[in-house]
Amino acid sequence: MGREAYHRLRAAIVVRNLMFLPALLLAGCGLFQSDAERAMQKTPNYRAGYDDGCAAASTMGANPRGQPYRDDALYESDQAYRAGWSSGFATCRNQTMGGSLPGNSLSPIPGQH
Repeated sequence: MGREAYHRLRAAIVVRNLMFLPALLLAGCGLFQSDAERAMQKTPNYRAGYDDGCAAASTMGANPRGQPYRDDALYESDQAYRAGWSSGFATCRNQTMGGSLPGNSLSPIPGQH
């Protein structure tokens, strides 16, 4: 391998790694919760939203009137309730639809494992 080919190969590796680094850093931001997010999950409104979201997901198609289990006023005004509702709906919908992985030890109830 000539010296010029070696430098091109090395430059290509450096460029590839530099492109990969921001993606890795951004992925880390999505995986780890901040202290504020963990504190919000302990609030009564988050837990109420989680319960309502889970109830809505668990009864999809079972409610002939189609009324969601959600406090619309609280959903519009309270970030913790809205976040809890979304999390509860997503978690329980995955479990209802068979989306949980075998051996998954995550509890659908926040704060419990």
